[in-house]
Amino acid sequence: MSLDTKKINENIIMLDYDKSNYENNTLFINGKSHELGDLITFFKTKEEYIEVNSGLEYAQSHFSDKLAYIENIHALVIGSNIDDLSDRICFSDIIDCEDIIEFTLELSKIAIDPFKIAAVSWEERGIGVYYIKYENDFKTEYLSFDDWEETDLFKNLAKDNGFDINCDDFYEDDPKTDKSSFSKIIDEVYNELLSNPLLLAPDWY
Repeated sequence: MSLDTKKINENIIMLDYDKSNYENNTLFINGKSHELGDLITFFKTKEEYIEVNSGLEYAQSHFSDKLAYIENIHALVIGSNIDDLSDRICFSDIIDCEDIIEFTLELSKIAIDPFKIAAVSWEERGIGVYYIKYENDFKTEYLSFDDWEETDLFKNLAKDNGFDINCDDFYEDDPKTDKSSFSKIIDEVYNELLSNPLLLAPDWY
């Protein structure tokens, strides 16, 4: 299978027509059945998807659900806000998949175009952002809020809010709010990423 290296879809995975289909709330990928329940929204046509969510090229910013499958073009859409998705995949009937990275790796095996995915998550493992890219190889990076502390985004937001990140009390809970300055900035980073999940994307993305 040759991939079109000139085109990289964002949060859209175009799948081999002969190796993907969706029936009775079940996604079939390369002969494996994935019971996704309410994790996925089904659309019969691209036009139906666009009517609800705007154009496919805006999937990263305009698709508000976690997953969608578009039958007539065999496309899988992964939302940019996937709170709880990895947790729910882990406890669902999806074969051999423990999180969104493993699930996407399975999809990449029958992808007909390159793709990249940026998605923010709030799950059992904590708050984080996933970056996944597939061209000729499969690259991933997951940044948790522990990683966010080292970013310019985190440091600039702390400075803008008048916090000194080198102060011990930066991590101590305020007795009035039971929340630390650190937690407040983590929440701000999360909200910034929800608006633009590419803010912390690695160079290879």
